Amino acid sequence: MAPSALRAAACAGAALGASAVALSREAPPGTPLSPGAAAELLARQDIARPLPADLERWAHGPLFSENSSLYHSTVRSKVGEYDITIAAFDKRSDQGVSGGLLAGNGWETEHISELCKEFREFGSVGNFLDIGANIGTFTISMADCLKYAGGRVIAVEGMPPIADHLAVGILANNLQNNVDMYNYAVGAPDDPKKVTMSLNPVNKGGSTVKGNKPFTDEMNDDQLQNLFHPGKKAQPWEPKLAVMEYDVPLTTGDLMLKHNPAMKAISFAKVDIEGHEGHFLKGAQHFFSQYPPCLLTIELIPEWLERAGTPIEEILDLLVGWGYKAVPTAAQWKKASSQAKTKTLTQKNFTACLERVGTYAKESNARPESDLSDSSVLSAVLAQEARAKELDAMMVRQP
Repeated sequence: MAPSALRAAACAGAALGASAVALSREAPPGTPLSPGAAAELLARQDIARPLPADLERWAHGPLFSENSSLYHSTVRSKVGEYDITIAAFDKRSDQGVSGGLLAGNGWETEHISELCKEFREFGSVGNFLDIGANIGTFTISMADCLKYAGGRVIAVEGMPPIADHLAVGILANNLQNNVDMYNYAVGAPDDPKKVTMSLNPVNKGGSTVKGNKPFTDEMNDDQLQNLFHPGKKAQPWEPKLAVMEYDVPLTTGDLMLKHNPAMKAISFAKVDIEGHEGHFLKGAQHFFSQYPPCLLTIELIPEWLERAGTPIEEILDLLVGWGYKAVPTAAQWKKASSQAKTKTLTQKNFTACLERVGTYAKESNARPESDLSDSSVLSAVLAQEARAKELDAMMVRQP
């Protein structure tokens, strides 16, 4: 397999400015950007001043993939008797998260329910940070959970086609007012300004920075087929599995903190970026030392971390130093089952942490109430609601 032949020129960005918006208007609404336009967007990114993406750019559908890639799935709200829309992939190209959603089984439903329950039980204070948001099962559900308390979700998803699904899902639920979506990879201060991300052909949640897993740079066509479809011989008429690659701008958690005060008020966080967790932590040392999430769920797979150059021993030392209690030893983590390699850790002084979060939340999350008696404000609200319905209706329904 020749990676250069597979590399996609497209790459997503954050808030892109008027000139970038003009680029997207060259094609009819809902048409993916051309490789040239996407490359120009990449060149405009300011990784030193990362800002949330302008979600209005997804108002007519995905930017880096086709409308037909959006499959309609739902999960139940954790705070009301209604369903929430998630823009899934075709279950054949995403057998994990999308497959579970489209089969009606949900995804991490117990974990999300517990997070929402704890958020409300502890006073509905602060924001939720989702590093590795994927198509939004956590981000969208938690945004729905937090919205009435004034909380925000800060969601990070670097892979452009996945970010398409996340952004459309946010808009389809009319949650854009309390979600900050960053379309960046995140890493350490001395990492390159952009990284190559590899899109997993059958499990989008397994996509990662190139090099972190064997499928991204070591396997030929036959090995990929055996990895993703063990024991099944590819038929001549079947398309070959291909690992698409995207060059993505990389920023750091500390730079996000510098330019977004909502990062100072993170009560709960999830970090799951397929082996790049260590790089993120190294690039967020000011954040974790001064404003650590009170509750942190993190996936740490030793083999992937080692490939990424961040041994698990270093990461666990950081977590202990930042005040998290009951952090397992490296030996314990390595012996744990795959499922047990995702841990939820809490700050030693959880109550003091929530008090600190509450203080910063008052400063960063305060927003003026919409005056619906103003006809222009009311029109904007109604337009957002209408657009949400249009995006929801645009998604492919399973027969």
